[in-house]
Amino acid sequence: MTVEQLSPVRIDEEVDRRHRTVALDEDDALLDVLSSRTAREVVAVVRESPATASAIAEELDVSIQAVTYHLDRLESADVLAPVGTKYSQKGREMSLYSLSTGSVTVSLSGEGM
Repeated sequence: MTVEQLSPVRIDEEVDRRHRTVALDEDDALLDVLSSRTAREVVAVVRESPATASAIAEELDVSIQAVTYHLDRLESADVLAPVGTKYSQKGREMSLYSLSTGSVTVSLSGEGM
């Protein structure tokens, strides 16, 4: 039996995933990060269920470095957040990422919430 099989996956159940509205002229980071196809594919993977960077890389067939880059940008833009931990087969602790909001609306009138 491996460390991965012995260690439970821990997920923070208290992550707030409510709707978010942002003003078009106030959140360049969100629009910039979502302009990347790879970033949108990362979002699509974690939308299904929380995943580690290595699982996302494997699913998308891209490098772990590319996934880590996009995870950092998505986290900075408050699209994704670490929601728990999982242990690799080698016993390394890995973060599980999930959506930090259920939906985002871009307000063209400049009135974000």
